Amino acid sequence: MQASFDVRLLDSTYEVVQKETPQGNDREDVIVKLYGKTRENKSVTILCPDFKPYFHVFEPTGELRKTLESHEDVLSVSDVKLEYKGSVEEFLEVKVRAPWLVPRFRSDHELQHKTIYLENPPAELLEQLRAEQDVSDVIPGHEVKVSTIDRVYSQKLIHKYGLFKYMDAKEQEKFRSKGTFFAADIVFTNRFIYDMDMETCISVKGEVIETKSQYTTDIVLKASEFGKCDIFTPGLKIMSFDIESSIKYGNIYCICLTVLDEATGAIEERMISSVFGPRTEDMSPGEKDDRDEDERRMLREFIEEVRKLDPDIITGYNINNFDLAMLYDRSNLLLGNNNNNNGEKQKKPAGEFMTIGRDSLGLTRRENRTTGFVNWDLKGRIVLDAWLSVKKELRPKREGLGYVSAMLFNDTKDNINSTKMDEEWVNRRDEVVKYCLKDADLALRILTHPRINTVNKLMDVAIPSKLPVKEVSGGQNRMIESLLIRMVDREKIAVPMSTGETYDYEGGFVYETKPGLWEWVIGLDFSSMYPSQIIKHNICFTTVTKNKDEAEHVSPMNAFFLPHEKRHGIVPRMVEGLLTSRKQAKAMMKQAKADGDSDKAEYYNRLQNAIKVLSNATYGYFGTKFCRWPFNKYIAPSITAWAREEIRMVVSTLESRGYTVIAGDTDSVFFTSKDHRNVEDCKLLGFRIQQEFSEGNMHLELEKIMERFFAHAKKRYFGKIIWPEETLLIRGYEPRRTDSFDLQSETMTKVFQIVLEGKPDDAVNYSKDTIENTLKGRIDLSSLVISKSVNDFDSYDNPDSLVHVNVAKRLQEMGYEFTPGMKTPFIITNASVQPIKAEPIIEGVPFTARPDYKYYAERLAMALSRITEAFGCDERTLMQGNSQRTLEFFCEEKPVIKAEPAAGKEQSKKIKQTATLDMFM
Repeated sequence: MQASFDVRLLDSTYEVVQKETPQGNDREDVIVKLYGKTRENKSVTILCPDFKPYFHVFEPTGELRKTLESHEDVLSVSDVKLEYKGSVEEFLEVKVRAPWLVPRFRSDHELQHKTIYLENPPAELLEQLRAEQDVSDVIPGHEVKVSTIDRVYSQKLIHKYGLFKYMDAKEQEKFRSKGTFFAADIVFTNRFIYDMDMETCISVKGEVIETKSQYTTDIVLKASEFGKCDIFTPGLKIMSFDIESSIKYGNIYCICLTVLDEATGAIEERMISSVFGPRTEDMSPGEKDDRDEDERRMLREFIEEVRKLDPDIITGYNINNFDLAMLYDRSNLLLGNNNNNNGEKQKKPAGEFMTIGRDSLGLTRRENRTTGFVNWDLKGRIVLDAWLSVKKELRPKREGLGYVSAMLFNDTKDNINSTKMDEEWVNRRDEVVKYCLKDADLALRILTHPRINTVNKLMDVAIPSKLPVKEVSGGQNRMIESLLIRMVDREKIAVPMSTGETYDYEGGFVYETKPGLWEWVIGLDFSSMYPSQIIKHNICFTTVTKNKDEAEHVSPMNAFFLPHEKRHGIVPRMVEGLLTSRKQAKAMMKQAKADGDSDKAEYYNRLQNAIKVLSNATYGYFGTKFCRWPFNKYIAPSITAWAREEIRMVVSTLESRGYTVIAGDTDSVFFTSKDHRNVEDCKLLGFRIQQEFSEGNMHLELEKIMERFFAHAKKRYFGKIIWPEETLLIRGYEPRRTDSFDLQSETMTKVFQIVLEGKPDDAVNYSKDTIENTLKGRIDLSSLVISKSVNDFDSYDNPDSLVHVNVAKRLQEMGYEFTPGMKTPFIITNASVQPIKAEPIIEGVPFTARPDYKYYAERLAMALSRITEAFGCDERTLMQGNSQRTLEFFCEEKPVIKAEPAAGKEQSKKIKQTATLDMFM
């Protein structure tokens, strides 16, 4: 049956299948599979026509060309002309049988060298080589070393000057059968999407086929034609799940899941549990087999439910480190030991028995060798760990599920002791199952909470990126390349490989702050500063020139760029397109607000913000090691250099008119005027300056007006904002750090408020009083909790010296789960020894140790003195307090809460040590 659908793309993958009629080396079809949701909220699998991978090789030697032409895995080679660094060059386009062959060809034939060693070349040849613009160095000697700016030019020199005759056999071997590869590191399914110029929403026509045994989606479509369609946002199905298991034996007790259908608002729940109690050491072989079979039943039921419910997104809390790993390991162990119909053991790659992907394939595990971070993939579904979303969006001081749930919606976990799960399963089995389901529900509510909103944010940013939703979760570099590669392909420009090289350059502008307490301060925001510089100066890898005479734009770091009329750069055009789209989205948002459509207004607000993020990320992309384009060492430095000049011009103009500029950087500038001393006058002045300096794509926006503003040092200031809404502005102080303790954050915020009321003496006295109360132990213990992320223990050079690592080890010894990267909460109990002693904070368990109040007082004094020293009160003075103190003062009063010491009596001789923030970074 023929049909057509509008589809929002969620994921892409591919499969290699045997051709019905092989033709020479072309024995397989490479089928790209696109997964998505239709405008009618139906899940769909799109099977695309045969599409073969290809790459380009720059001017291959005769030997390499012959090797490629005769290779059994090569389907075709053809000569193509592509532009590289402003010149049209000869390339070979190589099409191969399957995507996995491309890395193999790179491994066998990719040139690794850009330096050539020549034996006894004539002097005339050396002079010719030195005259080449692309030669960076020629070092004479018996063996002459010729260095080129990249591998392409080492090949060009060899061809141009016949250098093989001056190279020994070993040196020739480096180049004869090797070549410089282009476009050979692009994700294969993305290559298909680029070539078809697909966007995140597509129109597709084809034949609906019946293959429900292989695919879980509502529709399976064999595509014949693709087109454009209007953007739409379908309702997704989001499944959250949780697993409870034995601490001692690792077997699963229960798996609970809850599924939200955004299209209807309906929620479905499933509870799958074991019929057995905890295992024992003296189990008979028969009992062990029965228990294993029961766990197999649970795993199969889970697989069946996931395939039947067919979620688009799978989430849970810390599933990357625990729940998915549990499914992976237990399915490998139990389902992998199953016999097939012939009585033989099934043999599959690890994870393939957990067949919950939309294509009936299993769970794929990838571990970053550097960080140890684990990623999981399911074809057709998006895996989102709610814990990672919380870390990114909220950066809370504590990251436990109960703590975050209470913070977001005043709910928390049920009262089950997870460290004694075997015991709890015996005594409270029904409660454990409810506890498991509650955890799944909490994770779902967290992921969809307005303050997190991960799903909508990914859906939004996929629109300007023109990618499936799963792809944009891979980072901003991939989004930018999605736009750039399409444009360069259309203009026959070669796509280089990423080299991994980085370059140091000067960063953004920072104005020398004028310290003091200021009144009626106007804050201006440099909206789209970096994108505006790209457009204004035509900054692009296609517009760089070495000829100063033909350049219209010469950057402060002496890079030359062509005029717009001679060549309009690809990057400026891309950025212009993004900014135009953002203006359209903002106009639609304004119209929706006028129409009273709050949902549509919210959508367009998210969309314009997503476009803003992408346009601003363009500059950063050219400064990373992932940037693949030539001349990137000129691009990012030129952008920042021109931005610095622009900001200096604004600052200079303001000062020339008698205004006092107090602080400024690449993002904003703060100034005051002695003639504008109320909010309305400040608004008039701010809007006038905004209009004057906003031209083209640069936009200087009146962002805030502050009644009082305290500045101390570079990027360290705070202010009382009264327009557009009343709030505090804080930059560069500890309240913004996640490893601050609450007493520190709350005290500093209070001190900010007192200072901004114009009462610096009161601020100093309040600081001294709080420190005194801390020394005496007259504070709430919960306000002393410090939380720090703990990575894998092996990643530290000396883990035993670090307080937060020792606390994590202690928790692990107590039976609690340790997750690398998760924050560990604790209270310092003795800072006078090394390593510093601390006790963990455990939800539901009373804290009975005695805090080191002197340590906390010293940290308070250190932090508060960064404010009060401006009023003549340094850290030492804060510790001395409002009266002359004797040594007895530093003896703690009995705390309000009864507490038993966790350790023995301290030694009388103490080590004097000043705590520093470095201990907690």
